[in-house]
Amino acid sequence: MREDLPTDKNGFLKPPIALGKVGDDPDDIYRAYLSAKESIDKQQGMKRNTIGWIIQEYMESRLFRELDVSSQKRAQNLRRIIDHPIKINGKNATLSDLHITNLSKPIMHKIAEKRLSDYQAAGKKGVVQVNRETTFISTALSWATNYMPEVGIAINPLRGYKKLKETACGRYVTDEEYAQQYELAGQIRPYLQPMIELTYLLATRGVETLDIRLSDCTNEGIRTYRRKGSKDNIIEWSDRLRDAYNLALALHKSYAITLPDPHLLCKPDGSALAKSTINAAFQELKRKMEQQGLQNAYWSLHMVKAKGISDSQDKHIAGHVTEAMRQRYDRKVPIRKPAK
Repeated sequence: MREDLPTDKNGFLKPPIALGKVGDDPDDIYRAYLSAKESIDKQQGMKRNTIGWIIQEYMESRLFRELDVSSQKRAQNLRRIIDHPIKINGKNATLSDLHITNLSKPIMHKIAEKRLSDYQAAGKKGVVQVNRETTFISTALSWATNYMPEVGIAINPLRGYKKLKETACGRYVTDEEYAQQYELAGQIRPYLQPMIELTYLLATRGVETLDIRLSDCTNEGIRTYRRKGSKDNIIEWSDRLRDAYNLALALHKSYAITLPDPHLLCKPDGSALAKSTINAAFQELKRKMEQQGLQNAYWSLHMVKAKGISDSQDKHIAGHVTEAMRQRYDRKVPIRKPAK
């Protein structure tokens, strides 16, 4: 008996499926059996191949498990989109209940617009979050079309989906704004100032700064491991970079580090600080900036990376492989000479 079918304590199907009665032609009973089996398989397939079921299968897959820990944690947040309420055949349901063959780009656009409206009503911008949620759904569906032949579709129904338009941040953090927030950061957590300085001088993403280990700090400079397709590189030592390194290293003296190759910015045992820890500290820093009347001067850690690229003479510092990305992060207003 198949384990996914409902049975009673005696192992019989419930409700029972009558295939005939005593005395019926065996061929008729067998045909009834094949018909019932086809119907059951179809029902089970409809139950399996829902958006929620596919998402669950994707998150249990080898491909998902091979993602870095931060991406897996982010996915736990993004998967909440499948709880979005919808109507199916006039009944209340969620996106999780929708069968894959009934999903379309117009349906997803309608859901995206409603979620954007809800986020904005809660005082959030929402565009980036909604785009990440829909990208997560699309990624899971692409995985399903490649690895699940029984899923019922051959092409991702969200292929070519047009995401909400994101407005790129073009703000350049001035030296004064940097200095104001940097000073307050020292009052929040001891690791914030070296975190900020290293991110600025290395032009790294925050998570890339957290990846740095002591073994990456070489005679030439600090080795960086870039994500999202950017090229790894070594940033040569400068007096300021050396000071930031020493500021981070000084924190190790109060720790009982047990790891043979600890992270430069680390927990007491030498393991890497969590990105969520940095995010929480920055939220506290933001509140402190607001209390000081400096809310308009507040900048995020990602803006520090852009400042690092903008202030560097070498626009390749962040490892971006395209000129478009280098231009995107270079936020200083260029100064040109007029015609003579």
